[in-house]
Amino acid sequence: MKIIKLIAAAALLLTAVPAAAAADGRIDMDYNNDRIVDVFDMVSARRSGASAAALEKLSGFLLGKGAGDSAKNGWTLKWSDEFDSGSLDGGKWSYELGNWKLDNNGNYITNGWGNNEQEFYTDKNTTVKDGILTISARRESYTDEKQGSYEYTSARINTKDKFSFCGGRIEVRARCDAGKSLWPAIWMLPEKEVYGGWAASGEIDIMEGWGSTPEKICGTIHFGGAWPDNTYLTNDYNFPNGDGTQNWHVYSVEWEKGEIRWYVDDVLYSTQNSWSSAGFSFPAPFDQDFYIILNLAVGGHFDGIDGIYADPATFAEGPKSFDIDYVRVYEKDGTKFRPTELTSAALDNYIEGADASVVNKEGCTVISVRNAGELEYAVMGLIIGQQVRAGEKHTLSFDVSSTAERSMVVTAEDSSYARYLDEKLTVSPERKHYSFDVTFDRDMSADIKFQLGNIDGAAALGAHEVTLYNISWQ
Repeated sequence: MKIIKLIAAAALLLTAVPAAAAADGRIDMDYNNDRIVDVFDMVSARRSGASAAALEKLSGFLLGKGAGDSAKNGWTLKWSDEFDSGSLDGGKWSYELGNWKLDNNGNYITNGWGNNEQEFYTDKNTTVKDGILTISARRESYTDEKQGSYEYTSARINTKDKFSFCGGRIEVRARCDAGKSLWPAIWMLPEKEVYGGWAASGEIDIMEGWGSTPEKICGTIHFGGAWPDNTYLTNDYNFPNGDGTQNWHVYSVEWEKGEIRWYVDDVLYSTQNSWSSAGFSFPAPFDQDFYIILNLAVGGHFDGIDGIYADPATFAEGPKSFDIDYVRVYEKDGTKFRPTELTSAALDNYIEGADASVVNKEGCTVISVRNAGELEYAVMGLIIGQQVRAGEKHTLSFDVSSTAERSMVVTAEDSSYARYLDEKLTVSPERKHYSFDVTFDRDMSADIKFQLGNIDGAAALGAHEVTLYNISWQ
């Protein structure tokens, strides 16, 4: 149990301090009232239902770190999961299911999570016992009526819509079984893709491990433009001889405005302070709220055979485990690092049978149409997956200009393409302002679309650019 682990560690340190002699707050850690702060206070604290922050303070002190883990470095605990409840906390975590990446409307985008992964994620591959979350990867037949049949299952959980943060220190104590085609990952994605689709809005990989080479891990950031115009920066950490991811280690990232640092057991091994998001000022995209993801993938481009297949031999003796002791997020004392507010919403792109691009910039989005295609919706800029409620009124506003006079259709639609806003506008070199109120008759996920395909003969116009400024959906 986690209590026993703390007692054992603390016993090695032989920490026992007279509470009455302390003037720095130690007296409030004397839970069994024997005027000594020692390992037995941890047991009493647990039994008395002490808060996570109080337990953190006490465990940090017992382990020789003063009044709370990282407190001496000026960090204050903001959020944590110690996995002590006996089951996964649905108030903190959600499951991601299946093998396919989906858009915000539940439409299938690509299988293998975009990485040729072989596992099917379920909500049955996690357990919480004795203070440890275990994600199990299994070799077993699994068939889904929509996504097909698979030979492996695993789990992927995240804190999206439940907890996200901008800047701070995140610590995860974890271990993972070794074996070819295992891919444990502790990582983060943006709560809102305000700079555009992956990876324009960024990705922070706290730890990724290769099951075939457990003696090393890596820490990475992804950024730049939307795929395929993205890039990344990464560094490896090599464990001392005889050590590796199969043993317990603390993986940490300290994320400040303009710099991100990676640690293993408080040993700094990587610092990144030069990145970009196409069209936006530094430190975009890493100046927004990000949520946490934990998963154990099987196969795929990271460690799969031929960059695809899983190795059955890895599972010869049964399931493989990715164990997590805790996840803790700290805020740096005295630092106000908050998400940058944008003056114009970023647009995703949809191109079908046309030649065009959608580029987000500070204050505007430029849609370059080189060939408008044949369909009205062949070229679109979109705001995807906006949650709305029945009876709510929302307002879409923007300015627009075009290098060539042409028609543009602006819609707000549900997942069945029913339109709650449907306006055809004439855009020209003269910049004009528009504002539309939209009311919905039921709860739904709505998409806002700026359609610039072959509308009213636009295919005959040749190359031109349409610029949308100060896009706002409220």
